[in-house]
Amino acid sequence: MKIRTDFVTNSSSSSFILARKAELSDRQKQALVDFIERHFLGQVILNPNNTEDEIQRVFEEEWEFKYDESLREEARNALKNGMSVYCGEVVFEEADYYMSDIFQSVWKLLESNADEEHAFVPLDDDLSY
Repeated sequence: MKIRTDFVTNSSSSSFILARKAELSDRQKQALVDFIERHFLGQVILNPNNTEDEIQRVFEEEWEFKYDESLREEARNALKNGMSVYCGEVVFEEADYYMSDIFQSVWKLLESNADEEHAFVPLDDDLSY
């Protein structure tokens, strides 16, 4: 556990130290992209293959589209253009608690996908105080 010995404000910051090779491997880069897709881009709720009944059910029962006709139209246009529609949420009241988990998850991901040429080692990854 780290202990601050200097002036302490109400700032919620923490430091870390990493050792890594200059370049990330293709495997590490792909692991980062996969992580971002899973955790930051939401879950697919509609895709171009959905029937009109399925689309209407999502609009009426499962999603905020039921409140905004313009948002429904934008989603329909995206579907017509071959795009899938994703939905997620960010709970800001809890964001402070999970930020360090996100950093540490990314570091573990890079470390577990490293090879000798693309080494990645967290030296001080304790972000708690």
